[in-house]
Amino acid sequence: MTFYGIFFFYIIFWTAVVSPTPILNRRDGPKTKFFDLTIEKATLSPDGFTRQLSTINGQYPGPTLEVNKGDRIVMKIRNKLGEPTAIHAHGMLQRDTPWFDGVPWMAQCVIQDNSEFTYNYTVPVEVGTHWYHAHETLQYVDGAFGPLIVHDPDDPYKSEYDEEIVVMLNDYHHTDAQTLLKQFLTPESQGVEVRKIDISTKGSKCVDNAGLAKFNFVQNKKYRLRIINTSAFSSFLFSIDKHEMEVIEADGSYTKRNKINRLPINVAQRYSVIVTANQPVDNYIMRSEFQKKCMPKAAASLPTVKAIVHYEGAPENSEAKDNPWSDSLAECVDLDHDTLQPFKEEKVPASTKKMEFTIGFHKNSTGVVRAFLNESTYIPDINFPTLHKIFKKIPLNDPRANAFIFDKSGEVVDIYFINTDDGEHPFHIHGYKFWVLGTGSGNKVNEDELNTQNPIERDTATIPPTGWIAWHLESGLLMQLVTLPDEILKMHPPDEWTKLCETGERER
Repeated sequence: MTFYGIFFFYIIFWTAVVSPTPILNRRDGPKTKFFDLTIEKATLSPDGFTRQLSTINGQYPGPTLEVNKGDRIVMKIRNKLGEPTAIHAHGMLQRDTPWFDGVPWMAQCVIQDNSEFTYNYTVPVEVGTHWYHAHETLQYVDGAFGPLIVHDPDDPYKSEYDEEIVVMLNDYHHTDAQTLLKQFLTPESQGVEVRKIDISTKGSKCVDNAGLAKFNFVQNKKYRLRIINTSAFSSFLFSIDKHEMEVIEADGSYTKRNKINRLPINVAQRYSVIVTANQPVDNYIMRSEFQKKCMPKAAASLPTVKAIVHYEGAPENSEAKDNPWSDSLAECVDLDHDTLQPFKEEKVPASTKKMEFTIGFHKNSTGVVRAFLNESTYIPDINFPTLHKIFKKIPLNDPRANAFIFDKSGEVVDIYFINTDDGEHPFHIHGYKFWVLGTGSGNKVNEDELNTQNPIERDTATIPPTGWIAWHLESGLLMQLVTLPDEILKMHPPDEWTKLCETGERER
């Protein structure tokens, strides 16, 4: 996509949640984990500038939710945001509970302000590093998100590290997301994702003790870093000076050991890496570099965002020496899938159907630049969610729904995305993981080069070549995959879910 302006100012907010490696007792069996979450506005200063944020239990980011494989999650949402909301657990497949997926106008009606709703589902197969976030408009950009970790008693790497640390990477704006969205979805913006915003943020108070995030290491211990990119805009190169990393997980899928110095992590992706504290006792820099080739030229002035890795026994207030890794990495693409291999190889079954979609951005009839898949831009039906239509046996024949129906059990579908836009696009699928068979340049897929022997399986991948999942979602870059609708009709959604739409009707 062509850019016609100067991007807005934003920073990265780091947070760490440190816990010892969980001890999982198989004899305990699955448990029910209850989480009571209040979504509301609060005035905070995470980077020193004071502004109003969307918080979870008063926190930014929200609390870490930790469960074990097989557990049941009962998550009560108390909405006090002043506007409707819905919560999606990113990476949870919601098998047999599609009504708890948390996507407004597809999986559910919204949770109205000053009301409650409970998500209640099991995690029978999901493991690894995930996150939860508001899925209504751009609420998660303003802070409504948090980590969701599913521990696995069969984790092949669980004996190879001493502690876990959750690291969340996030682009953080001094202007609220709704203001930015209104600027973007106007004819005047010409499809520019970013606009110039005064760095001083008029009327904002400054708190000068924000400081850098600090991660505490003990020499010779091994740490599993669970790294989550919760951005709406930014892709990063993550690293720790003088410390190698071994990738062991991508989006909840175990991988073979993959030794790297810097990790490219794009929008909505998650990785686990093992880091050994094998350096002299000192302070070291943890850094997140912007993938600037995916951004407008004005991004060249963005600094590297830093945190501190503090070894026990090192001076508390001494500055860490600058020792960045110097190896070259490709930007605007995922970690090389030729080296990112699954822990257990699995031959991909032959496909029974092939689908091809061309991605493009251009003006619609009102002059606003929108995203198009095969010349169709997604527009939600805010009166009647897709899942409700299925239960009511209403045909999904509105072309604006971008809905594709799969009614044969066991079907294997190859989906090809041809990107005619000059930016990268992150794609996340709900309800499934997918095998990444290959990527390349140009406008034609070379099927002879696809990997069907040992491809990585994940739920978020980047279509090359600047990853803006939230902005593009709001622009209409979305498709619905409706699988086995006749089987859905045999299911029985809970009354509380059905009443969400009834409540919405009264509110309208």
